Amino acid sequence: MLAQSNLIVVSGGSGTGKSTLCKALQEALLPQAWLHFSVDTVLYCLPQSTLDRANRMNDWSCVDPQLIGSAYACVSVLLGAGHRVIFDCVVFSERRARELLNVFQDHRPILVGLSCSWEEIQRRTAARGDRTLAEAELGFRNAGKHLKHDYTFETTHTPPEVIASQLADRLRARPGELSSPSSPNE
Repeated sequence: MLAQSNLIVVSGGSGTGKSTLCKALQEALLPQAWLHFSVDTVLYCLPQSTLDRANRMNDWSCVDPQLIGSAYACVSVLLGAGHRVIFDCVVFSERRARELLNVFQDHRPILVGLSCSWEEIQRRTAARGDRTLAEAELGFRNAGKHLKHDYTFETTHTPPEVIASQLADRLRARPGELSSPSSPNE
């Protein structure tokens, strides 16, 4: 059994449905309030022209390399303030996996991995329009290999609300897995 946690990390490549699942999971875990935070939360603070250039060129070297660390710091502050957080991210390398686990080790994160067929990722990437196919392919080939997930889901044909419900049921079925309410308002 996992220790009590106030952090759920949802990882997978671009187009696997991380953000959509996180939003559905927030609803499925009510009445407990969980904040959804992503590296994209910080990324979208950048000027649009910088994001457009990085996406168009599939070259993120123009973006501050400390951006991921900044997202981790924001999540750490939220956790330190007593919030529960669902954090979605892409983990491309063993180094990034170690970094994520080291930063959040005291919070004993519940790790959820998502995968999806390449054909569906291509369809979702075209529909979104905010990522290149090359970026999605990089995630498809490299994400998900570097973390030992507590739960894994294939998202090609299963709606996010169904996965969120299944995950919430699994978490509730394991006493002590999720943190207890931290304030009397819950």
